[in-house]
Amino acid sequence: MYKEIEEGVNLFNEQDFFAAHDFFENLWINADNSDRLFYQGIVQISVGGYHLLNENYRGAHSQFSKGTTKLKNYVPAYKGVELKFLIQKIEKIISKLEFYFLDKNVEIKIAEFPKVEKIQNLLKGD
Repeated sequence: MYKEIEEGVNLFNEQDFFAAHDFFENLWINADNSDRLFYQGIVQISVGGYHLLNENYRGAHSQFSKGTTKLKNYVPAYKGVELKFLIQKIEKIISKLEFYFLDKNVEIKIAEFPKVEKIQNLLKGD
């Protein structure tokens, strides 16, 4: 994984989504064109996680949808971060939120929130 994003990934994986958002937003603002959508997508996924924690399900759905759309430009991986499975897991949460909008009895669990995986961890089987 690229050192410049490791702290943000750790914040994200600890579900400190507000701090992860701030971290990645700073990288996004200063990024060159090839990295901008990647960072913006990670910012939006982080904001979606923050909204999900605070039970703002409409906000979570909106940010997750925007973020996954941007991250799809970088599949399967970028900057040492696995994206294909992360996007698939976020899309499952999006689907669950859509069912929740139809039937408020659907349970939304933050424990199901995916972590950002480093490519080397996946290759080692960690």
